[in-house]
This record gives sequence, structure tokens and C-alpha cells, in this order.
Amino acid sequence: MEMFRKKIENLEAVSPVVGVMLMLVVTIIIAAVVSGFAGGLVGNTQTAPQAAIDVRIGYGDVGMGSNGYNMEFELLSGDSMPTKDLAIITYYTNNSGKTFHHEQTATSEATHFVTKYGSEYYIPTPFLNDMRDGYAYATPSKWFGNFTWKTGDIMDTGGSYSEAGLAQMLGISEPDSPYEIGDPDFGTGSVVDVKIMHIPSGKYIYDKEVVVA
Repeated sequence: MEMFRKKIENLEAVSPVVGVMLMLVVTIIIAAVVSGFAGGLVGNTQTAPQAAIDVRIGYGDVGMGSNGYNMEFELLSGDSMPTKDLAIITYYTNNSGKTFHHEQTATSEATHFVTKYGSEYYIPTPFLNDMRDGYAYATPSKWFGNFTWKTGDIMDTGGSYSEAGLAQMLGISEPDSPYEIGDPDFGTGSVVDVKIMHIPSGKYIYDKEVVVA
């Protein structure tokens, strides 16, 4: 009987010790998980750049004696950002209620069409609108995905020779004539939902409705 009582006492003494050890183990695991999140162990999310951006869509003089619809993106202030890290997402709903959606990235098809001295060129849009280094069609460093967007820089879809750049940007290319806008409802007063995403962080740096002027 005395031996049985001692075994019970020993078990009672061990139980609190085991409980404390389990609590310590759980605490250590939780601390490790929290530390992993804080140190970037889980995920590799980057911080989105901070920027003030103006987006314009309108019809008018686009140079070379031509008129047409063009889309411009101006970085007013903030962080510089490589265009290869950006995705431009647009939604446009016409008068019939049909919604056109398009996402433009550095790997999108090159569709801005220009003719120069009898030759035809297709370049990615939007391109950097800066004539100091020559024409965009002949300067790959100005093509979307190849340059860093800096304060004061303007990107545009072009329009001197065709409206293919804007048509692609909005997903409204004319199937039989890809150099033209294929939706007859598109024009002054149309509303386009424009979003610019910073791909590494997955966050929008621009998200507004733009009215065509």
C-alpha cells in the first residue's frame, strides 16, 4: 500500500512539470512563427511605390499633322519605377452594356503601328514620349517594359499613324482593321476604369475612372 501511494505521488509531481514543458514548447513555436513573418520568411511581398499619376484620354492633334485618340500617363511626382514591374488594367463599358477588359504588361503584343519612309513598325505601348533620343519606333529603350518611369515622364499610346495603341490598351481593336478602334460607341464622354498595378507587391498605385475628352 505504501509503495502504491508513492507511485501516485510521483505521478502527481510529474504532471505539472510536463504541463509547463508543453507550454514552453508551444510558446517557442509561436515566437518562431511570428519572427518568421516579421523577418519576411513567409512570402516575399515588396512595398508598392508611392506616386501621383495623371491619366488622360482624348481626341486631338497627335502630331505629324494627324488627329486621333490617344492615352497618356504622366508621373507627376513620387518614386521612379521600372515599367517591367507595371500592369495597366482597363475596363470600358459601351452604350449597349458590353464591357471590354484588357491588361497591358511588358510582355503584351506589340501593336502600335507606324509607317516611316515606306517601312512598318510595331512597338509595345505605352511608350516613353521623349523626342530627345529620337523616334520611339526606332528606340527600344523607350518601349514599355524597357525603361524606368520617372517624375515628369509621359507615356502614351501614340496616334500619329493609327489608333492601334489605344485600341489595344482598351481591348477594342477592330478585328478586320487592327489599326482602328472597333467600338462605334467609344468617343468623347466615354468612361474608362483605369488601374495601374505594381506587380511585385500586387497593389494598385492608380485606380480611377477617366472620362474621354
